Amino acid sequence: MITRLLPFQLHRALVIAVFALTAISSGFLASSAQADDAVVDGNPISLRTVSFEGTVNSVHPDSFILIVDDNSFVLERVITFNGASWSREQVVQRLVEGDRLKLELGGVTDQQTGARLVQKVEVLN
Repeated sequence: MITRLLPFQLHRALVIAVFALTAISSGFLASSAQADDAVVDGNPISLRTVSFEGTVNSVHPDSFILIVDDNSFVLERVITFNGASWSREQVVQRLVEGDRLKLELGGVTDQQTGARLVQKVEVLN
């Protein structure tokens, strides 16, 4: 009787070990994929997002922050604006609430808010 149970117990132990390794490795894969697609404080824009289209909610000329579709963006010092190089001071003066924009994004500038850096702006109106 013991000889019949031994192979079954080994088989069962092997199945449990394979299941445990699969569960652990899938957890690591899911967490690394989530780290690449980090969402900072509810900001739905992925770090892989290179361009973004939306409508300007507000412009803050003192801090060079744009709010587009409830997402915050910080303007680079020199920006490509409608195909030409402009300073961010000039760009902020030309943008108004309600403008449709296509933005080319850089990295995250503020880890707390998740604000992305804007390198290129194209007005779509």
